[in-house]
This record gives sequence, C-alpha cells and structure tokens, in this order.
Amino acid sequence: MQSFISSPILKVPNTGLLLKGGRVLDPSQGLDKILDVRVREGRMDEIGANLPPEGAKVINVRDLLVLPGLIDVHLHVMDGLGTFGADPDVFGVGSGVTTVVDAGSAGHSLIRVFRQHIAEPAKSRVLAYINLSTLGSVAGPGYSTLADPRLIDEERIGQAVEANRDMIVGIKVMATGTALGSQGLEPLRRARRLADSLRLPLLVHIGESWGREARPPLVGEILAHLRPGDTLTHMFTVHPGGLLDPSGKLWPEVGAARDAGILFDVGHGLHNLNFRVAQRVLDQGLEPDAVSTDGHRLNRLGPVYDLPTTMAKLMTLGFSLLEVVKMATVNAARLLGRAYELGSLEVGRVADISVLRLEEREWKAVDSQGASLTARQTLVPVLAIRNGQAYQPLPLDRP
Repeated sequence: MQSFISSPILKVPNTGLLLKGGRVLDPSQGLDKILDVRVREGRMDEIGANLPPEGAKVINVRDLLVLPGLIDVHLHVMDGLGTFGADPDVFGVGSGVTTVVDAGSAGHSLIRVFRQHIAEPAKSRVLAYINLSTLGSVAGPGYSTLADPRLIDEERIGQAVEANRDMIVGIKVMATGTALGSQGLEPLRRARRLADSLRLPLLVHIGESWGREARPPLVGEILAHLRPGDTLTHMFTVHPGGLLDPSGKLWPEVGAARDAGILFDVGHGLHNLNFRVAQRVLDQGLEPDAVSTDGHRLNRLGPVYDLPTTMAKLMTLGFSLLEVVKMATVNAARLLGRAYELGSLEVGRVADISVLRLEEREWKAVDSQGASLTARQTLVPVLAIRNGQAYQPLPLDRP
C-alpha cells in the first residue's frame, strides 16, 4: 500500500492563490460557470470573472473542474490496524479529496489513538464514526464483534463521544448475521437508544459479504430501528441482507424508509457495488444520497481506486456530472451534519477545493464482482487544496 509521502506542490502565500479560468461547479450555490476563485489566508475570498491577480499565485485551471472539496463519507483509514487500514491521505488529498470519514475502525477503546496518530497528523480532514463494538475493526468484519453483550459499553462510548464531538459524526453498526451472532437485533436496539441519547446518527452496514454461513437480518427488520438522518450503507450489495427481495424487487420497507428521511450510501468496497443490483435499485426509483468508496488497503489498486473513479462509475450508471458532484459535496456535508462548514465554495468559508479533469474517453468500469460496463467519461484528480496548501494526486494506474 502506497503511503502519502509527497510534499505539497504549493503552500499558498500570504498574497493568496488565484485559480484562473476553471469551470466552477458548486451545487450548494447553483454555480456552473467559467470563473476565477481566489483563496486568501486559507479561506474562500472571492469568486468572479476575470479577477485581477493582486499579487496572488496564479494557477491556470482552464478546462478543469473546480469543485467544493470532495467528501468520502465511508472509508477505513486507521493505518496500521489489521489488513484494511489505509493512510487517510492516500484516499484523501492524494486522490483529490479533502475530507475522509472513517467508518468505525475504532471503538471507544481506540478512539484516542485514532485521533492522535491518524486524524491529527493527516493532511486531509479526517472525521469518524465510532464503532458500537469495543473491538472496532481490530478483529475484522468476519468476526462476531457484537455477539457478546459485554462488547457494547454505552457509558464508555458516551465518554469517548463527548471528548471528541468535533471529530465523531455518528455510530457505526455492523448489521450482519456474522457480527450480531446470537444477539440478533439486540445490538441494534441498544445502538438506537445510545444514538438518541448522544444525539448522533447511525451508520448501518448491510450485506453478508464476509460470513457466508451466517444468516443476516432482513433489511426491513434493520430499517425499523433507523430514524431520519441515519444512513444505510452498501445499498447496491449483491450479498444476502440487501435491499432486493428474492424476486429482485425492493423490499416494501425500503421506500417507506426513504420517505421517512433515512439516507442511502453507495459504499463501493471490495464486495458491495454490483452493477446489476444497482440498475435494478435505480430502475425502481431509489437513488443514493451519497457516494463513497469504502476504501481500504485491499481495494486501492482495484476495483475501487478512489472517489473520483467511483463517481465516474455512477455516471456510467446514468447519473449526470452535476448529480455525482452533489452527492460528494453538499449531500455528503448534510449527511454528516456538517453543511455549515463543508461541501460549498461559499465566500468566507475554509477553502477546501477539489480540482478534477473530466475526460471523454472509453474505459472499462468494473464492479465488485468483476462485471464490467463500457464507460465514456471519467474523472481524474488534479489538485486538492486543503488547509492553505495545494496537493497533487498520488500516481495511480486507474482503468
């Protein structure tokens, strides 16, 4: 796994930075126009046509997309933990993404380690879901991490959340037969009570992609414990416990959940983006609220690669550029409860900016089971501007 060892290409000088002549696409403000963007003292200073340099460092972004900093709402970035933990800056600024959200690598016992050794040193902004299980991801997804009731410690989770509210965005629950074991849905009931008391949303994994012998709960049983603002991830999984019934129809509870304000995330991952399932789900009118990689060490070199590639796969499934940018910016910020600070190029905000190239070329988009679609557009990271510095992407042999 490649580490992020590159230095930034540019530290933004006191005189500021001027991105010149790019296509500024910001769904939060209804912007889609050729404009200049000025950054000064780490904040969005001005957006307009033909802005004068005024001593700023000028970067020519003609023919490029200038977007609010992309947000990947589901990854595993506790580098050094097991076989999955990746360097956050590989999937973050090293992939043109300014914010990455760890999906439950750490339970309450490791959240301080995560903060001090992963989140704070990172060049990307790192947020996290705290795992309901004390074990977090130490044992990996193929183990019964919630089967012993002692592995859920509400008091210590609450203490960890209160000490880290600036970083923690919710509680992660593995709602699989493997993880739940003999406890059945009791961990989910406990998670619901805990989330309500802490005023946090749940992020719930569906799809029995690791423990093939276990029997997952039906998605309707899971959805009964979710509330508006909670997120169900792996919405396009082909594995047992997904959104489709045996006849390929959405379970009836799924539509009711969407109407009630429950959110749905892609969560590509090594196992959980299946094009055939995705098309069936989309044909029945259910679209994702957010796009995420579920990135980790085992899928960086394929089939996931990075967030821009995952966004391009959704475009191959029929979404427009505007729609996927919205999923990865303003929608993601709202899902995380951070719309006040993320997902927008609004003047006065912290300058989180992603610069991508939209390429018109034919390539083979591959899902988690190896099936392929012919794609005709792709998105390639060019720059990430974060915390007053500009970063080039790491080299990666994308498809």
